[in-house]
Order: sequence, then structure tokens, then C-alpha cells
Amino acid sequence: MKKLLRISNIIIIVISSFLGHSLKAQPGFLDPTFGNNGFASSLDIAGGYSTSIQSDGKILVGGYYGNFLIERFNQDGSNDLEFGNNGSSLLKIGYATGNPIGISEVENNKIIFAGWYLPKANSNYDIIVVRLNSNGSIDSSFGINGIATMDIDKYDYAESMLLQPDGKIIVSGELGKNENDRLRTFITRFNSNGSIDNSFGENGNVITKFDVAVTSVASQLKPNGEILTAGTSGLFSSRPSYYIMNYNSDGSVKNNFGENGIATYTFGVGQGSDDWANELRDIILQPDGKIICGGHEGDYIHYNYDMGLVRFNSDGSLDNTYGTNGTIVISYPDHYSLISTLMMQPDGKLIAGGNAIDYNMGVIPMLLFRFLDNGNLDPDFAVNGMQVTTNGEFSITCSAGCLDAQGKIILVGHSNYHILVARFNGDNVLADHFKEVKAVQNNDAVTITWQTLNEISTKSFTVERSGNANDYVGVNTVPAKGVASNYSYTDKNPLDGISYYRIRENAANGTNTFSPVVKVVFNDNGIISLFPNPAKNTVTVKGLNKNINAIIKITDMQGREISSQNFTQSSSATLNIRALAQGTYFVQVAQEDKIVRLKLIRE
Repeated sequence: MKKLLRISNIIIIVISSFLGHSLKAQPGFLDPTFGNNGFASSLDIAGGYSTSIQSDGKILVGGYYGNFLIERFNQDGSNDLEFGNNGSSLLKIGYATGNPIGISEVENNKIIFAGWYLPKANSNYDIIVVRLNSNGSIDSSFGINGIATMDIDKYDYAESMLLQPDGKIIVSGELGKNENDRLRTFITRFNSNGSIDNSFGENGNVITKFDVAVTSVASQLKPNGEILTAGTSGLFSSRPSYYIMNYNSDGSVKNNFGENGIATYTFGVGQGSDDWANELRDIILQPDGKIICGGHEGDYIHYNYDMGLVRFNSDGSLDNTYGTNGTIVISYPDHYSLISTLMMQPDGKLIAGGNAIDYNMGVIPMLLFRFLDNGNLDPDFAVNGMQVTTNGEFSITCSAGCLDAQGKIILVGHSNYHILVARFNGDNVLADHFKEVKAVQNNDAVTITWQTLNEISTKSFTVERSGNANDYVGVNTVPAKGVASNYSYTDKNPLDGISYYRIRENAANGTNTFSPVVKVVFNDNGIISLFPNPAKNTVTVKGLNKNINAIIKITDMQGREISSQNFTQSSSATLNIRALAQGTYFVQVAQEDKIVRLKLIRE
């Protein structure tokens, strides 16, 4: 029997900007400090389909308007006028493209995304990965003139992209010989420079054949490097199924997951109609390794589609402790409702975004939910766990979502023919009385300073540090002075590379608020540089990853090797260049599969 959340007897359409101040800061309500009462919109006519947060807090959105369209918004929701043309970069690549997927920031503030495209009219649909510079222009150093491609069959539909910690790029989707050939899925892996990773699968590809028609629309990367892909199997059958495939890091199937590497669940068994419309839209990993799938399920004949969630254990078995026998169904009366995006808070609470659609009347609202670990709606979130948002007379589609460093929730779609970004408050409500929070490198340490405007009911402050802008740990706590004051703390054991710091205000009543997040680069192993340059006697290579051995070569302009040295456990290396004649040389730095070549001028 279904477990239904019936919501027809309560008023559910809530616009945060109309609420009192006490509700504005509550988790699940629109953040009125963002854009126009919680909404930001593109200047271009386009739809939004993917999103992520840069390390500086800016919001990237992958959009589509005949071609790939990348938009960037500032933290306050304004269009980033330093990016592309007034905040957008329209990329005319080939004859036609699909939607940009997996948009993400990579090293050196560059931006990467994937999709499919037609190189020319009547050509094959190929996989494409594009890398942009931080200003929105194409990065010509990646792949061939900024793009990497793969042609497997006539129709290669790229639907999902992942980034490995080593910079390799995983693209997955479906492929076919024609539009009706839907029996195969693919995974392709590229190296960080855009070349095909031939160590993965067969010549960089893993192709999986099914006995029934399938989609492959979502993916996740496990901490141990294993790859999950997911979609809907049995598309043209009376009862399609949610499915997850588990692959090892080399592309081989992990046979002890589910049944021969695949876990499935079929809604509607024993529930009447011969036609049941099940469709998986997204998956997410919990911190404990369990996997949640979201989409819709329902009776196709009676047009009764509801939102459906399924949770599997890490081995692919159904987790019967979740909801009702491992599943949750949420009904939005008189509407076709679906979950389109899933996000996971660090505490294990699930965030889900979606839509309720009535094609006959009314506007389409954006839906937002938060669930507890047992599958119940979180009563401390929005209105009994759910937020329903409209945009005046215009419908809102919800296609993608992400969490920012403050725990705020970003949902992306389109409304009134423009990309729409909505930001909702999370649990980490920012204190409004912090000033001048800074973090700077100080020799072998990082010094964090901050000021307060008042300290009413404040007990103490905790300096928190993170290596990924998501998981924070406290490194020091200082008592509050009780009045507006200046504070300073020196972290003598900072992380190598990029670190994020924030100040947690600990109130006397046990509640917490947070300062804005600040970033510091300490011995940045992502940006390798030479100093001084030009140089006379010695030159220092900075920015090495001290956890990886480095081979540093000096060559002439024709590539002939002059010297080669190995360095271990060092973030910098000094080279003696006294024997070099005056002129121009190259310094080549190799650390694992990362190779950087820098021009050196010998005075």
C-alpha cells in the first residue's frame, strides 16, 4: 500500500518575501537577501539545466538557447558582469547541441561541463566536454581548441558528468544506432587535459547492453572510486523500473552489488493498472554509503503520477528501514508531480527539488522538501517539511540544485523564458553582526581575523576549517568579550592547497550562527609558478604538491632536455641556472599525470 502525503486540505503556496522577519531566516524559506526576494534571473532567453557553486561562492548555471549557454551569478544574485557578455557565455559549437550537464569549477578557477552535440548537419550525435577560462572564454589548452569529444555510435546522448579527485572526467549516458535503439548505456573517461583515458574500459569506454530499453540520466562517484550510474529500465514495458549500476574504478562491473552489478525497484506491482509510469530522475549518496533514487511513479492510464523515492543499502539491497519498505511516495493532488534533483546535507538529511504540473490550468510551482534519515518529512524545514513556490503568474521548472558553502539551497530551472535561480535558507543562518572576516597566509601558518558589531547573548566563537567548503571541523574556540571586539587566531597547521574558514558564533542558549566563508590558498599545489622570472642564478618553482613526487626538467625552445631533477615532499624547488646561457627556456614540471610547462627567461 502506498504511503501518501496528502496536502490538499492546507494552504501550501508560500512566498517567503511576504512573511515576517522571523520566518525569513528559517530553513526552507526563500532567502530575501538574494536577488529579488530570493530569485535571480538571466538576461538571456534560456532554460537552466545544471548548476554548481564556485570556490568564491559565485553560482554557475548551465543553460540552453540553441547552443550551450553558461551563466554566472554573484553571491548576492546579481549577474556577474565580469563573466562572458554581461554574465553569460553563449558558445556556438558545431551545428547543434543539447543541454550542458555537470557544470563545475576545476583548478585555476576554470570551468568544465559536458553534453552532446552535432559537429555538422546530419552527422552523428557525439559526446563533448568543454573547458572555459574563468572569464567565460573557451580554454584552448584543453583537448583540441578547448573541447574534447568522443563518437561511439550514431546517437550518443551524454546525460551526466562526474569529476574524479585526480581531475579525470567521467561522462555517461545512452547510445544507439537509431532513435529507437535504446538498449545500451556508456561511460567514457577523459584525462584532465581532455585526452581519452585509455586505461578505462576499452579505449576509454565502457558499454553496457541491456535486454530492455533504458535511460542513463544520473551518476555518483563513491569515495573509493567506484562509479554509480542510474536511470529507468524497461521504458516501453507496462511497468518500468528504477535501476542503479555499480562499476569498479576501472570500468568493470561490480558483480556483488545488487544482482550481477544492478539494483532495481519497480513501483506499482500489485496496484491495479496494467500501465505504470515509473521514471528515475536523480540519485544521491548518503554519508553512510546508502543510495537514494528520486523521480516519479504512478498510474499511466489515469494520469496519476506521484513523486517517488527509493533507498538502497550500499550493497544494492533495498533498505526496508526507509519509509514504507524502502520507498516513499508523495502525492500532490490533481497534479503530475516529480522529483528532478536530489542533494545531501552533511548531517544526512535529504533535500529534494521538483515540480507539480497541471497541463490544463494554473501555473507550475517549484517544490522543495527535506527528509529525515527515516524518510519522514522534516518538521523543522519550511512548512512541515515542504516548500511550494510560485513566481507570480509564471510557472517555474526545477531542473537542478546544489548546496552552497553556507548550507543554503540553490534550485535552478526557468520561468518566463529565462533561467531562474532560487535560493532558500538552510540551517546555517548567517549572523548579521560579523565584520571584516579575513584569512591570510602568515609564513607557515594562516591567520584568521574578524570583528563583531555586537555580542548580545554570545558565549564564544569557534574557528572552523574545511578542505572542500562542505565538511567543517573546529580548530579553536575563544570566549566572547561581550562587546564589539576584534579577534585573531593563527592556525599553525593549515591544510596544503585551498582551505575555507568560517566563524561559528555559539550563543548562550545553544544556537549557532555563522560568519561568511573566507578562502585562503596555502602552498597552492594547483598553481605552479616561477620566481623570479627573468632570473640570473637561481629560479624557484612554487606551488608543488608536497604529497606527490615531482620531476622538473629544463629544456631549450626546441624541447631538447638540458637537466632533470627529482624532488620529494616539497612545496617548492630551487633550480641552479648559472650554467645556462642567456635566452629563453622551458621548465617542465610533472607530478603524476599533471604536466605543466612554464617559460623561463635567463638574464
